[in-house]
Amino acid sequence: MTTFSSTVRILTVESEERTTAKGNKFPHFAARSILLGDDGETVVTVGALRTRDEALQKKCVPGTFRATFALQVPDWGDNKGDICAVLTDLTPIPASQLRRNAGGSSAAAAT
Repeated sequence: MTTFSSTVRILTVESEERTTAKGNKFPHFAARSILLGDDGETVVTVGALRTRDEALQKKCVPGTFRATFALQVPDWGDNKGDICAVLTDLTPIPASQLRRNAGGSSAAAAT
């Protein structure tokens, strides 16, 4: 499976049980995040990372991460049956590396 990655900053996490208009309960999980540019600082867009993988949900805490994605067909949610990017892993980026990148080191930002 081919994967790709981006830098994201998770701001807050929502994990709760919600109820549909018909009274059906379902789990809701969303990590409200900022998608950052290759320099690790430029804001590209904001949105939510969603996953039903409980191990991956536990990794979703406020901080900056290298997020890995793969093209898959989710069997849940609004994108059920669509080919879309699905979050597959999160690797924390140490604060020391972020400071180095913000300092203008293009070599550090390229890695």
